[in-house]
Amino acid sequence: MNEVRLLEKQFGGRWCGVKFGSVPNGRGRLATRPMHFCEAVAASGSGPIILSRHLLNCPGGRRSLGWNDDDETVAQAMAEKAEMEIGIARVILSNTPRLNAGIDEVTVGDYDSPDVLISCAQPQAAMNLLRQWQRTHGGPLRTEVSGFLSVCGAVAVRAHMTDQICISFGCPDAREHGAIGRDRLVIGLNARRVRGLWEM
Repeated sequence: MNEVRLLEKQFGGRWCGVKFGSVPNGRGRLATRPMHFCEAVAASGSGPIILSRHLLNCPGGRRSLGWNDDDETVAQAMAEKAEMEIGIARVILSNTPRLNAGIDEVTVGDYDSPDVLISCAQPQAAMNLLRQWQRTHGGPLRTEVSGFLSVCGAVAVRAHMTDQICISFGCPDAREHGAIGRDRLVIGLNARRVRGLWEM
């Protein structure tokens, strides 16, 4: 059983695998139009979607995936949209993980060789995953939570880079474009960590 199916069986809900870089077997289809990363996560239930820098139309998503290094423009857009000081937007952005440049595509909805697994989970499913993680690791989960670049940077990229369970309550764009319901939060973890959840 692969990692995606294992999480779905143990904790319920729908889990989406994300592969940073080309998928070995070439499964998936190029997005038919530019879309947000969080939108691709929601739409990948019908099959894997391949995003490239030209098919990702969210500046925050492009920044998170290493396809945009103009942090100042992204910070200015964040500040205007959230009606906050530009200095605060710069700090938030600088604390949001980003991939190094170099990947040419991201496959959202990969079930065979994902790097990261993401779910828009109900709080009870998130609690069950956290309790299983604590049974294996002991102690509380120490995590950073952000309401900006929530699915792309704060969950997908952070989980990939830290090997930790990452949680977000979403951001306005993710709730709009990613179809995140009012009773859901975003949770993600590195695929390498999944089987370790049951090693005592």
